[in-house]
Amino acid sequence: RIEFQSDHAQQADNFRKLLLAMSEDIRVLLVKLADRLHNMRTLEFIKNPAKRERIARETLEIYAPLARSIGCHRICTELEELAFLHLNPVARDAIGRRLEALRHEQGGAVSVVSGEISAKLAAASVAARVFGREKHAFSIWRKLQRKSIGFSQLSDIYAFRVIVDSEEDCYRALGVIHRAWPSVPE
Repeated sequence: RIEFQSDHAQQADNFRKLLLAMSEDIRVLLVKLADRLHNMRTLEFIKNPAKRERIARETLEIYAPLARSIGCHRICTELEELAFLHLNPVARDAIGRRLEALRHEQGGAVSVVSGEISAKLAAASVAARVFGREKHAFSIWRKLQRKSIGFSQLSDIYAFRVIVDSEEDCYRALGVIHRAWPSVPE
């Protein structure tokens, strides 16, 4: 084992090892991501707060982006949410309370909007499947930080995905949706 001068040097070394492993066999990376996910799920049992923070930060900076880059979005999201829980529990709780209040106020907004999108597409003879979801706390927090805005100014708490069969249908669906709901720049 080599002692590192800084956390950044250790993170860079871990990153290099992961890239090397990935280039040889993707299964090694998948095992490493699964191991990190398990470690994050049990992170509260580590008594040393500095070690918990280091592991959570490393997860957020290295493992979650790697999971996203190879298409493991659910793993990436869970890693981000678990790291956020340990790195900034106050912000996570505040966002959670705001989301809960929105759920209480707006009820089934996601299913209502998904139904409206489906109806508009069906009326335009565009065959599509529509999926809606509430965004995750870390994703919301990251956007709030990036744009330097407050929660009340955030316009996209919900996300919707429209799946169609062809590129032509994709553009037709986009046109139908933009006619019904004008896009908001940025």
